[in-house]
Amino acid sequence: MSNGFRSVPVDAPTSLYLVRHGETEYNRRGIMQGGGIDSTLNATGREQARALARRFASADVDALYASTLRRATQTADILAADHEPLSRTHLRDLGEMDWGVYEGEAPSRERDASVDALKSAWRDGAYDRGPEGGESIREVQGRARRALRHILAREAGGTALVVTHGRYLRVLLATLLDAYGLEHMPDLDHSNTCVNHVVYEEGRARAERLNCTAHLPGDSASVPA
Repeated sequence: MSNGFRSVPVDAPTSLYLVRHGETEYNRRGIMQGGGIDSTLNATGREQARALARRFASADVDALYASTLRRATQTADILAADHEPLSRTHLRDLGEMDWGVYEGEAPSRERDASVDALKSAWRDGAYDRGPEGGESIREVQGRARRALRHILAREAGGTALVVTHGRYLRVLLATLLDAYGLEHMPDLDHSNTCVNHVVYEEGRARAERLNCTAHLPGDSASVPA
C-alpha cells in the first residue's frame, strides 16, 4: 500500500528533521493534552528548546514548519532565533491528535484503562476508531499526509525542520517509513524535543535517526544535526 508520498516529484534528496515540542506542565503531570489543549512550555520545556536550538545553530536549514499550537510555536520561535531570517510556516495539519473526552484528564485507573482499550483496538487494526469526540488514527494520518506532501513539494532538495507533537509523530513516521506501518506505532518513541531525521529520495523515505535526544543533559551521545 502506498504511504501517500510516492507521487511527490523530488529530484534531489530532501532532509526532514521532525521534532517534538518541549515539555509542558501537562506532560510533566501526565495529563492528556491533544489538539484541544493549547498549553505552553514550562521552564524545563524552554530549556529543552534552547538545547535543541544549540544543536541546530550551525546546521543548514532552509525552512521551519510548526503546528499552530503554542507549545509547538514557542519551540519553533526558540529554534528560529539562531536562523533569522528563516522562512517560517505554521500549519494546522501539523497539530496534535484530538483526544476528545480524554483531553485535560489526569491519570486515573478509569482513564488509563479506557485509553489502553483504545490502543489495543488500534493494535488490532481498528484505525478508524477514535476517542469519543476526537479523531481517529486514519483522520490524523490524512492530515499528516497532506502536511508532508505540502512540505515536500515546497522544500524539494532542501532541508526542513518541522515542529509537531507526540502521537502525531508516531502516526506520521509509521506512515512515512516502509519499515513500520501503523501497526508499529507503539515502537516509535517520542521524547520532548526528540529529533527524527528522515531523508526522502526517489519516492521513498529512510530514517537516519529516530527519537534522538543527544542535545539534552544526561545524554552522552554525540550531537549530530
